[in-house]
Amino acid sequence: MLQNRLEAPAPQRHEAGTLTPYLSVRPADDERPRLFCFPHAGGSASVFTLLRNVLADRVNVVPVQPPGRERRLRDPLRADLTALVADLDAQLDPYLDRPYAFYGHSMGALVAHDLAVRRAARGARTPLRLLAGACRAPHLPAAFAAAHAQPDDALRAQMVTCGGLPAELLAHPERVAAALGLTREDLRLCASRVRTPAAPRPWPVEAFHGTTDPLVARSEAAAWAEHGNGEFALHRLPGGHFFLVGSAGRQFAAGVAEAVLRLAVREGSTR
Repeated sequence: MLQNRLEAPAPQRHEAGTLTPYLSVRPADDERPRLFCFPHAGGSASVFTLLRNVLADRVNVVPVQPPGRERRLRDPLRADLTALVADLDAQLDPYLDRPYAFYGHSMGALVAHDLAVRRAARGARTPLRLLAGACRAPHLPAAFAAAHAQPDDALRAQMVTCGGLPAELLAHPERVAAALGLTREDLRLCASRVRTPAAPRPWPVEAFHGTTDPLVARSEAAAWAEHGNGEFALHRLPGGHFFLVGSAGRQFAAGVAEAVLRLAVREGSTR
């Protein structure tokens, strides 16, 4: 998917006081490690509100907002996943100037992985740790991606089954239609992705997997071990595909904090 060496993206230095549209809050300029978080298909930055609040005193959680949702509702979606990753590389580069980690949930894990690979290919600073939640390893078929071609009724039923469409939302047809449309477009991006062959990477990987996830098997989550530097951990959490916002949300946050703070200690010891 990537050439052996990519050219650096066009500089996206934002004027003082302004931010890239991918961020709603400027990353803090303090000693907390930065964790950039990428949402699932059809999801938005707000899905990381609990994580951000729980870890506020230890980790600078930086939710990333893709176009086409919430405050970016009118921003056009990217043509394919490669274009989205290239834009993220250019837009987030000014904020990746210090040690950081990535967390991606479902589709977001593929985005985080591909962004890290792209940055490595062009010799830019890469994440000290990659955290992947509710996602098959990058060399496997993307879970649920083929559903972008299904009719609305079938897509809606699958979204309800996996927890991506709350039952109470079904009473609001216009909101359901909007959720289906956005999810379908994001799944189309996933389907456009060229699978990444398993290969050693310079960062450790930790995978998070819901024990009752109907889309991702344990073995498919464990296969993320083939995409790092050999240091790997698999965290099993009670819940399904969206364990991060369920009853296991705080348990998930504790696992994320442990992983990110471990890299912070390691980085500090090498200075």
